[in-house]
Amino acid sequence: MSLVHLNTAGAGLMSAATVEAMRGFIDGEADQGSYETELQYADLLGHGLYERAAQMLNAPRANIGLFSSATEAWAGILSKLEFPLGCRVWVSSSEYAANLIFFNFLKQSRGVRVEVIPRTAQSPLDLDWVRRHLGGDVFLVSVSHIPSCCGVVNPVEALGAILREHPAYYVVDACQSMGQLALDVRDMHCDLLTGAGRKFLCGPRGSGIAYVSNRLLGDLTLNFADLHTARTNGQVNRIDVLDARVLEIAEKSFSALVGLHQALGEYLADRERLANEAYTLLSSELARLPGLRLLCAEYRQSGIVSFVPERGTAQEFVARAREAGVNLWAGTAAHTPLLLADLPASHFVRASVGRRVSVAQVELALERIRPLL
Repeated sequence: MSLVHLNTAGAGLMSAATVEAMRGFIDGEADQGSYETELQYADLLGHGLYERAAQMLNAPRANIGLFSSATEAWAGILSKLEFPLGCRVWVSSSEYAANLIFFNFLKQSRGVRVEVIPRTAQSPLDLDWVRRHLGGDVFLVSVSHIPSCCGVVNPVEALGAILREHPAYYVVDACQSMGQLALDVRDMHCDLLTGAGRKFLCGPRGSGIAYVSNRLLGDLTLNFADLHTARTNGQVNRIDVLDARVLEIAEKSFSALVGLHQALGEYLADRERLANEAYTLLSSELARLPGLRLLCAEYRQSGIVSFVPERGTAQEFVARAREAGVNLWAGTAAHTPLLLADLPASHFVRASVGRRVSVAQVELALERIRPLL
């Protein structure tokens, strides 16, 4: 039975070329040693990979950092920012739970006041509210471009245009949009953007990308810099690199980065296919089916469509779908607690379509899903 993978929001399927690129590096490590293989890939790891990530985000190469995950990048970078006592932090209702956990620790240690940007019936971000309430004590604004639970697209460019002349730092979590929507940090006017290699980019797990603006980079307090960007005589530290790489850890999974390099190249060669007919078909057909309720159907969505089945649990539905040859995911409201606070179910079914999923595959998946409802 042919498998239809509709769990790209969890992890996309890597191409054969991406797997082969990673295998080539691992084979080199086994044959001649890891350090020696790293030297052979020095140009790719030190230049080519950063160039491709920068091209994807329309950013300078010096503002790109590489990490083992989007969460490591997001939390690690913001942990180096000194939040003033009692300052205000704004978050979107789409915020990922791990981001909220970070801010809740700041509540305890710095008295930070976390406020949620309201939604309207037409938009997941009330931009008029933002204009009316934006004050000097708003220190940072954090928005998840697309939430983990569904495909709601937050208007990050429009919000960035409002924040452009304000001193607040602007942070975009692009974990679910990187690789499926065109991302331009210049249009967003953001200070930090983070994303994962494993999702819609269809790269390997253990890879993440961050863009860090010059302003934010200059305001971070470095409590550590690894040996690829710094040195010490035992008594005094010297920082040799002051770009975004200073935020990285030197020891990485280099085979994962080689795979990410390949996946980025495929994305850049294929990104005009981002307007995905397969997703349009999937979301429109699911909306017509009886026996399920779509999440957040009032908002524009992309890449992800989620629903609550009327019969049985989400976990049971996903298990039956997997037996029928369709990969879905049983999501939990706890991962996006603000957006789904009123959801009358603890779990939902998430279907997500990468750019390589064809219309024919979606049609096959729908044939297999319909009898399960």
